[in-house]
Amino acid sequence: MKQIERYIFGRIASLTLLSLSAITILALTTQILIRVDVLTTSNSALLTFFKLSLTLVPEVVLAVAPFALLVGIGRILTTMNEDSELVVIEASGASNIFIAKPIILFSVLLGIGLLLVANFAGPKANRNLYSILSGSNTDIISLAISSGKFRKIENGLYIQVAESLPGGGMGGIFLSDRRDPSAELIYYAKVGTLKKTDNANLLVMNDGEIHRSAAGGEQVSVVNFKSYVLDMASFIPSTEKGDPLPKELYLPELLEPDTTNSNYESHRLFYNYEIHFRLSSWLYTIAFGAIMAAFLANAQSNRAQHFQRIASAVITCVIVRVIAGIILENSKTSVFAGALNYIFPIFVTLLFMLQIYAGYSLKLPKSAQNLIDRLQERITSIFERRTKPTSQTKNNGAV
Repeated sequence: MKQIERYIFGRIASLTLLSLSAITILALTTQILIRVDVLTTSNSALLTFFKLSLTLVPEVVLAVAPFALLVGIGRILTTMNEDSELVVIEASGASNIFIAKPIILFSVLLGIGLLLVANFAGPKANRNLYSILSGSNTDIISLAISSGKFRKIENGLYIQVAESLPGGGMGGIFLSDRRDPSAELIYYAKVGTLKKTDNANLLVMNDGEIHRSAAGGEQVSVVNFKSYVLDMASFIPSTEKGDPLPKELYLPELLEPDTTNSNYESHRLFYNYEIHFRLSSWLYTIAFGAIMAAFLANAQSNRAQHFQRIASAVITCVIVRVIAGIILENSKTSVFAGALNYIFPIFVTLLFMLQIYAGYSLKLPKSAQNLIDRLQERITSIFERRTKPTSQTKNNGAV
C-alpha cells in the first residue's frame, strides 16, 4: 500500500478496534448483570467475574464488531472530509478506489478475525460457561455453611447447612427441590462433604433421608440412605447442562452431528442455523465496509449533504442486517435460504464495489433527503431549546 493508504488503514483500524473495545465492555456489563446471581453467590466473586467475562467476549464481539466498523469508517472519513483531506486526495487525481482500498482491506481482515472467533473461540467459551455455572453452585453450598441460612440456587431449589464440621465436613444438610411441578423432593443428611473430581463437583451426603411427595398429594414416600451422592451439575438449569448444545460444538461436530446427543432431536434445526451463521456472518463485515466506502469516499463541501450520506450508509447497513437475519432464520428449514446466506452478502459487496469502481456518487432519493433534513433540524431545535434557558440563567446571574 502507498503511504496515504496506510494512513487511512491505520486510522480506521485504530478507531474501529477502540470502538469495538468500548462497545464490548458495555455489552459485557449488561450480559454479566443478567447472570449477577453467579457473582453474588460465589466465594471468589472477582475471579468468577473475570472468568464469566472471558466466556462472554466471543459472543459479544461477533454481535458488535460490524457496528464498530461503521463507527470507525464513518468517523474517520467524516474527519478527513472536514479537514479537506478528501478534497486534496481527489485534487491529486486519485479515484474513489484509492480511498476504498484500505477500507475494504481492513474489512476483510476484520471479517477473517470474526470467522476464527465464531468457529474456535466461541464454542470453547460456551463450553467453559457450563463449568463456571456449576462451580458457582458449589460456592452456594460453601456460603450456606458459613451463614447457616437458606440459600437459593435457582427457582424452586434451596439449601441450608446447619454447621461446619472439622476436616471440611458439613452437619445438618437440608435440600429442597421443587423445580418439578409434579413432585417435591426433600433431602436431609446428618453429615456430608463436598468433593471435586476431574469431571464433576459432588455433594456426598451420609446417614439421611429422601422425602418424595406428589404435587398437592398427602402421601409421602421416605427413602433412608447411608450414603448418597449428588452431582452439582444437576443443580444447573436444564438448558445449561447435559450434552453440548449446537453453539458449544465445533464446526466438524456440526457438519457430522452425533445423533446420540440428547439435545440433537430437540435442537436439530439449530444445527443448520449455527453452521450458516458461523460460515456467513463474517461476509457482512466486508459488505458493510463496501457500503460505507461507496457512500462516504467522495469529498463533500456541504455539511448537510455529508450527514445525509452517513445516514444513508447506516440505513442501508441496517436494512442489509435485517434481511440477513431473516435469511438466517429461514435457513433452519430451507436449503435455498441456506445458499442465500452466502449469495446475498457477496452480491451486496460486489454491487457497491462496482459503484466505487465506476466512480458513481451514491445518495438517497430527494424525498428521503428532505426527511433526513427535517429530522436533523428537529433534533437541533430540541437541543437549542434545552440549552437556551441555561445560557439565560448564567447571564441573569452575571447581571
